[in-house]
Amino acid sequence: MPAGILAVFNDCAPEGFEHFERWYIREHLQERVGVPGFRFGRRYELVSGGDRRFFAFYEVETPAVLASPAYLERLNAPTPWTKETMRIAFRNSVRTVCDLHCAAGDLIGSHAAVLRADGAMAPTPEAGELARRMAGEPGIARVQVWTASARQTPSDTAEMKSRAKDQLAAGAFVVECVRREDAERVASQLRSALPSALGVSGASAVGVYALLCVYAGAGSLTTA
Repeated sequence: MPAGILAVFNDCAPEGFEHFERWYIREHLQERVGVPGFRFGRRYELVSGGDRRFFAFYEVETPAVLASPAYLERLNAPTPWTKETMRIAFRNSVRTVCDLHCAAGDLIGSHAAVLRADGAMAPTPEAGELARRMAGEPGIARVQVWTASARQTPSDTAEMKSRAKDQLAAGAFVVECVRREDAERVASQLRSALPSALGVSGASAVGVYALLCVYAGAGSLTTA
């Protein structure tokens, strides 16, 4: 079974921004990546285009992790900090459990050109070749194609009930780049003509996001 992705795009209420930032980097990433089956979590912030200020994603061993008893236990027992963040800060969420359809490249980029498909996304067999070709281009670090999983996290958890209903995406095309100008170039290309191999139709949003931070678990970095 392929790896899974939890992709979250959202805005933040201005009055809750400082609270939101502290919560994300001091509790939320660590709490989520501490769930068995989570590999890492990353946060990004929009620098151009797009329609949501923040983008985060978590890679998990399989999409089933995102409906596992351990994960649902967390969602049904949100911390006081999480409850307050949902109330005063979290806005306009697009949250989707995805299958990692294909990927190429072995670097983490400083910026990412992200196409979020809100209508439909049905990649063709050529999607893998598209990812490999693009990953070999100058300035490209890694390319991923995500498609919405058939099994989403149940929407009746305590945490999800504490915020407005999440929207669901059909998938995403994520092109990590070495520099912002590389990501802007890719985003411009995506806005002018979507690759047919992605099978995207209907509404979509293209934005360039800057990487804010990565958490890969306790002990992943040496402290002294």
